[in-house]
Amino acid sequence: MVKDLDVDVIDVSGPIAVLTVKGELNLYTSGGFRTAVRGAGGDGHPHLILDVSGVPFCDSSGLSALIMLHRWAGEAGGSLTLAAVPDRMSRLLEMSGVDQTIPIQPTVREALEQHPHGGDRTSAPQN
Repeated sequence: MVKDLDVDVIDVSGPIAVLTVKGELNLYTSGGFRTAVRGAGGDGHPHLILDVSGVPFCDSSGLSALIMLHRWAGEAGGSLTLAAVPDRMSRLLEMSGVDQTIPIQPTVREALEQHPHGGDRTSAPQN
């Protein structure tokens, strides 16, 4: 947990970890956010799916954290996918062009179905 931001692992199976992010992603929370997400990916689950439906606000620091995590995951042989992106955050990702780099899916279920390693899983979340 990061002050004013919760990052929780909700499902881990095979090489994929699904995390929920709740709270603002900003200058004050972005450092702890990166640390929390890296911690989940560093446990043998290099492919990360972030359910960001609970993120009402994301500023440039949050955007930078997402880009850094995307690079970190790629360097570790993994990937980063965003799921259930709120409209406001979606506009930021589109305006910055980040939506062309980081895969975005409407739901966690669709992110798992579209992921190349989705078949390596033993279970799938219900959302």
